[in-house]
Amino acid sequence: MTYRKIILILIATFAMVSGSRGLLLINQRALSPAQSALSTNLENTGSGPGMKTTDEMIEFWQGRFERNPRDFISVTFLADAYIRKARETGDVNEYERADAALQKALSIHPNYDVAQAYLSTVRYVQHDFQGALNLASQVYTAHPNAIGALATMGDANLELGNYGEAEFAYKKLAEKSQSAAIYMRLARLAWLHGKPGEALTWMEQATIDSDKTGLLDENSAWYHFQLGELNFNTNHLPLAEEQYSIALKSFDRYYLALAGMGKVRAAEGRYSEAIEYYEEAVAIIPQPDLLSALGDLYIATGSPDKAKYEYDTVEFIGKLQAINKVIYNRQLALFYANHDRNLEESLQLAQNELAHRKDIYAYDTYAWALYKNGHYAKAADVMQQSLKLGTQDAMLYYHAGMIYKSLGDNVQAQTMLSKALSINPHFDLVQACIAKSTLLQLQIK
Repeated sequence: MTYRKIILILIATFAMVSGSRGLLLINQRALSPAQSALSTNLENTGSGPGMKTTDEMIEFWQGRFERNPRDFISVTFLADAYIRKARETGDVNEYERADAALQKALSIHPNYDVAQAYLSTVRYVQHDFQGALNLASQVYTAHPNAIGALATMGDANLELGNYGEAEFAYKKLAEKSQSAAIYMRLARLAWLHGKPGEALTWMEQATIDSDKTGLLDENSAWYHFQLGELNFNTNHLPLAEEQYSIALKSFDRYYLALAGMGKVRAAEGRYSEAIEYYEEAVAIIPQPDLLSALGDLYIATGSPDKAKYEYDTVEFIGKLQAINKVIYNRQLALFYANHDRNLEESLQLAQNELAHRKDIYAYDTYAWALYKNGHYAKAADVMQQSLKLGTQDAMLYYHAGMIYKSLGDNVQAQTMLSKALSINPHFDLVQACIAKSTLLQLQIK
């Protein structure tokens, strides 16, 4: 089956939870509703007796609700199972099913705070960050022990660029409980604030805790994948490969870990192996950034026709309005800018993203789109917002370096490009090569 057929059959079904790069570059997922909003344990699950798979969970809770259409608790756990399924498959329709299930729960019991808190996580993964924050805040105000709601408050504030509020929520979270889910959030916070060593320590603790508590399948794979991402972004390729491999052992054909292995192989110059990993990943979920990376690898290996097919598929996804409006703004804007395609649309998408999501990566995307459209001075001003936390992300410094070069500030350009390559010389197959060649040109001058 071709990628286009997959997309046509499953139109608007594939989506990542979030487009942040960095620690959670492919996605920062919200807490699962199974990680109960009114619980003191973020790793609780909605598993019933004898259930091993997500499909079994769906069947179990659906059956209970069908037998008793007033059972608002069972339909809430059914929503949890749908969200688990969405994480495993990338199918955004599962989030919509979760939303519908939670609406049923609230129609039966309008003041059921657990369903309200769970609904806030669904709003989060649908990129309605303000809506998620409002709902979670409402629950937390009524129930100060609702640490799931508190976590969602922190997550939503992070995406909205309210970093002080996010840090406050995460610190309160850590005071109330300790778990892998909390350690992961502390890792992300440390990463954003330019402390990669601290981030690695927290993320390592998250994987240790997740393994100790016996998390299975995607739940376990998620933490190891995130540690792999951190290691890759700090140029520790063997350690990154180790964690991606563990993730794949925990959850077979985990598309995020497959893409991670593809990145490692590409960084090592083993392009044919990288292509195999990416091909397997996009066969599971043809999302824009994976298709783009695969296309770049085809270019690098002398297969422009294959690359064009992947790039055209990305553009086809961009025409699907249900996706284009919210979920993929950032990925599409960066794809267009990086490949010098539809540059005006890239700028519009970046502006749309910034309108409802003001984190440092939204500013970075906007600055890069401005640069590609020739608005160099404005790009430099916007880029300052991306660098304000001191995040040690090679892509941020690369973008800044190219923008400064366009303004004729070669000293700053050299500083920024050198910084990018010192953080991670393999941050992107194509853009890293541009950074190296540009820096060489500046040094010769």
